[in-house]
Amino acid sequence: MSLYGGFRLWLSSHDAAMLKGYVTLAEKTAAEARADEMERQRNAAAQALEDYRKRAVADALIQQRLETELEQAIKDDNSNSEDGDYRWDGVRDLEWLCRHGSKAPECRR
Repeated sequence: MSLYGGFRLWLSSHDAAMLKGYVTLAEKTAAEARADEMERQRNAAAQALEDYRKRAVADALIQQRLETELEQAIKDDNSNSEDGDYRWDGVRDLEWLCRHGSKAPECRR
């Protein structure tokens, strides 16, 4: 009977040690998985930011090209005027906007 009691005592301490080892291993595995997921998310965010920067630069270049083309079209239109009267200028544009109901602060003068 004492042999059986001793065996049960040893078995319970052995099981507790084994269980503690499994719990430690499970916690370690979970922590590694969390660290891997955080690194994956960080890399994905960095890639998304880099893609956004590239698109922003491309959009800025397109916008600059469009503004240059518009300015050139205005210059060409003004230079093609036979009577020498410019069709496009800031003052006439503002007058036209104010006559047509613009709420711009410049129209309240």
